Amino acid sequence: MAVQVVVQSASARQTKAWGRRLGTLLKGGEIIGLHGELGAGKTCFVKGLARGLGLSEEKILSPTFTMIQEHASRLPLYHIDLYRLEAATLDDLGLREYLFSQGVAAVEWFERLQTEAALDYLSVRIAYAGASRRLLEFSAAPGRHQAIVERLRSAAWRA
Repeated sequence: MAVQVVVQSASARQTKAWGRRLGTLLKGGEIIGLHGELGAGKTCFVKGLARGLGLSEEKILSPTFTMIQEHASRLPLYHIDLYRLEAATLDDLGLREYLFSQGVAAVEWFERLQTEAALDYLSVRIAYAGASRRLLEFSAAPGRHQAIVERLRSAAWRA
C-alpha cells in the first residue's frame, strides 16, 4: 500500500522549502518523479531540492531544451525533463544510467516515462489550488522511497 503525504504551499518560497526538506533526506540512488500541469511549479520544487543537496538554486533552470542537466553537489543531481517527448523508455537518451545511479534523478513529466517493469520511485504531484496556492502530494509504494515519505510526514506535522 502506498504511503502518501499532502501539504499545501501558499507561495513559490514554500514550494522550494518542501523541495529543500526532501533534498536533505536523500542519500543517493533516489528517483523523484514529478507530475503536474505546465507552470505548476515542478522546476521551482527542483530548485528547493537542489538547495537541500547543497546547490545554489540559481543553477537550476528548466531543462526543457537540454532535456538532461547534471549538477555536482553532495550527491549528483540529474534534472531530467521529458516534456518534449511523447514517451520515453529507459534506454532512450541513456536514461537508465541516470535513473539507476548513486545520484538523485529528478524527472519532470515522469508520466511520459514508459518502463517494462514497475520502478521504485517517489512521486511528487503538484496541483493548482488557487492563484498562488499549490497542493504537493508526496507518495511512494512500499520500498526504499516509502521511508522518505514517512519522514516528510513528520516534517508536515511540524510545518
